[in-house]
Amino acid sequence: MNLYLFAIREDIRQPLNILLILLIPFSLLFIPANADGFPMGISLYGLVLVYSTFLLTRPVVEDRMKGIVVRIAASPLGTFRYLSNHLLAYLTLITVQIVLFLIGSLVIYGDAVFDRLLIFALYFSFSIMCIAFSLAWNSLFRTFNLSFGVFSGVASIMCLASGISIPLFLLPRSLIGYIMFLPTYWLPHGLLAIYEGDSAGMLVAHAVLLFYAVIFLLVGSKRRL
Repeated sequence: MNLYLFAIREDIRQPLNILLILLIPFSLLFIPANADGFPMGISLYGLVLVYSTFLLTRPVVEDRMKGIVVRIAASPLGTFRYLSNHLLAYLTLITVQIVLFLIGSLVIYGDAVFDRLLIFALYFSFSIMCIAFSLAWNSLFRTFNLSFGVFSGVASIMCLASGISIPLFLLPRSLIGYIMFLPTYWLPHGLLAIYEGDSAGMLVAHAVLLFYAVIFLLVGSKRRL
């Protein structure tokens, strides 16, 4: 079995991961729609993506904490191949979740949600950023449980402040200039741009998310990995 398939198998062996991928996202689809944008569940799904990507990256984080990655770096396998295969596996599982969620949105919301290909692309860029962020975040801690405990609070605050947990139009305009520095802000920003047909705003959202992803990946893949 190659490393990519092994990484997928390691994740789907965890019952919580299966629950996250197949069941929890669909509960968001039953949140009533609003007249000022896409249904709230479309934005709240970003919160699920944040936590899903964090939990999916647990195997590579635990390998780092156990010192296994140090031995891998000295082996023919190499750190780059190890890391790239694992991250690709996590992105594959998240992509499956996104596709299933958007299919569910078609059944529940119908025409209330449009341009699903654009929404898929935005979710995809956001997921890349979240995976890279999880990698960088976990490089700061010695145990996964401590990392997750702190992350749970920080991620919830980030999602609340950046417009994922509550609509952007409810946030004071004076705060936008500050929260735009949060990487999570660019998901609701991109969704609003798609809803309003703002192509430039949508492209900016992709660019910023991928920029953050590169920064987090560089930080998270350093020697401490």
